[in-house]
Amino acid sequence: MSEINAKIIKLKIISANIIVSRRPLKRLEVSVECRAKLKTPGEEDNKSVLLNIELSVGAKNDDLKIEFDADTIFELDQIPDDYNMIAEQKLIPLARTVLFEKLDEMLVSMGYEKMKLAEQM
Repeated sequence: MSEINAKIIKLKIISANIIVSRRPLKRLEVSVECRAKLKTPGEEDNKSVLLNIELSVGAKNDDLKIEFDADTIFELDQIPDDYNMIAEQKLIPLARTVLFEKLDEMLVSMGYEKMKLAEQM
C-alpha cells in the first residue's frame, strides 16, 4: 500500500486552561504529555477520522500549567489497513503541531512570548 496522506479539515478546541505565574518567568523546563483517542468512521468508504487529543504542558515549579482538549477531523486520501499506525505516525504529530501553534497564538494574545513547542517536538 502506498503512503497515506492526511489533511486537517476541522479543528475544535473543546477546552483550554492556561495558568502562568505572576513571578517573572525565567528559563522554564517544561514537560509535555499527550493522550490521544481515535474514532474511526462507521461507514466502510468514509475516509475521515476523528482524533481527540488532550495536551498537558507544565513546569516543575508550577510557574506554568497548560491543558488543552481538542477534536481534530482528518481526511485521508485512502482508507488505511491500520488506523492506529496512521494515527501514531501522521495524525497525532500533525494535530499536536497545530495545537502548539494555537497555544502560541493564545500566549501572545495574553501578553507572553511564544513557547515554540511545535519547533521542539
